[in-house]
Amino acid sequence: MLTIVDAWIKAAVEHKTLEITYYNKSKDETTVREVEPDYYGWSTNGRNFGCYGLCRLRGEDIRCFQPENLVNWRFVGDSFSPNPKGRWQELLPVYQQKGLANISFE
Repeated sequence: MLTIVDAWIKAAVEHKTLEITYYNKSKDETTVREVEPDYYGWSTNGRNFGCYGLCRLRGEDIRCFQPENLVNWRFVGDSFSPNPKGRWQELLPVYQQKGLANISFE
């Protein structure tokens, strides 16, 4: 089974949704969300590191999910159009290096 990071990268490049179980420390709550992954790494300003994507539960904003707070994930596989300002293309070298095209989500 893929790690959450590899699943995030694969889903971002292939434009497929994931369902995540996410723990919010500040609210001490766990939620299940369907997300459209976009990027994994540092924010453009270098202040935040994590899994970036559109959260269908919270609306149209790109959110940063801290990998250590991602409790679980499941492949949903709905196709989506990538964000025109998205950074998924930056993940292509890692996607290719890890051979993620040839690895199943399941």
